[in-house]
Amino acid sequence: MRSRLPTIDDRVRRRLTARFGAEVGAWFDELPAVLSGLAERWQVQFGPLIPRGSMSVVIRCETADRRPAVLKVSPDRARLANEANTLDRWATVHTPSVLAVDESAGALLLEAIEPGISLADSPTYPRLESVAELVTSLHATGAPDSSYPPLAYRITYLFDSGTKPYTGHPELIELIPLGLYERGRQLASRLVEDVSPTSLLHGDLTPRNILDGGNERGLVAIDPAPCLGDDLAFDAIDLVLWRADDIDTIATRAEQLAPAIDVNADRLLDWCTAFAAMTALELGEAPDSSRERIQAAVTLASQAPTGLALP
Repeated sequence: MRSRLPTIDDRVRRRLTARFGAEVGAWFDELPAVLSGLAERWQVQFGPLIPRGSMSVVIRCETADRRPAVLKVSPDRARLANEANTLDRWATVHTPSVLAVDESAGALLLEAIEPGISLADSPTYPRLESVAELVTSLHATGAPDSSYPPLAYRITYLFDSGTKPYTGHPELIELIPLGLYERGRQLASRLVEDVSPTSLLHGDLTPRNILDGGNERGLVAIDPAPCLGDDLAFDAIDLVLWRADDIDTIATRAEQLAPAIDVNADRLLDWCTAFAAMTALELGEAPDSSRERIQAAVTLASQAPTGLALP
């Protein structure tokens, strides 16, 4: 039975256009034919769109043996191929299995995670044990690939791209001065100096990229931006900073999580300090962020030392 194609709504088009520019329109024109071909070759029935992400069209579907799955199709074909390769390098229930990949079509078929609610949409902070299990499992089971960039490259990219909110919201410069942001960059550059490129890091372990896998699987990581660095503390940054209304909450989380993932608590807090100004910028750009959370991030960022020379 031929699968009915999902309707690609304007919100999806706007998200991908913001990311790839107006030229993505031609890709959308070709998308129905691409989806029809994938449905036939991979024997999947399409369900509704998943309203997530700015890099891909994401669609719920069902395989021929009635397993729930998720199809991702993106104009950035290399990125999806890289994602498939990275997910295959983890041997853990805390990442989804790759069912099929077609690099020429920019398509990736993954097992669906149930219930699959994003941590970003969860009303509560996860249990410390589940956070530690996720981070340590990714570290213990990941097989490094020498083609992945070192953590230092990832940090440079994040700080270079992280200034975009200043352009769209110039008023943020008063709340998060550029000098404060650059102090975070300098601290991160100092921290990464002694990190060896021997372990696989997720590289983008934000609440948006963590799903609820239920009681059996716990937290499940998706959408990696793989890099190499033997420092679990980097992958834990966003989980420590997430929805923190004051600096004491951040410090307490770091103190409690650090021994559970076998890292130094002061170093974990230093990583959080380095990225606190970037976090404050992201919160300041979002329309629903509380002043308390923005101020907590700014206060932590102000603890970054001054006068550090870039390596």
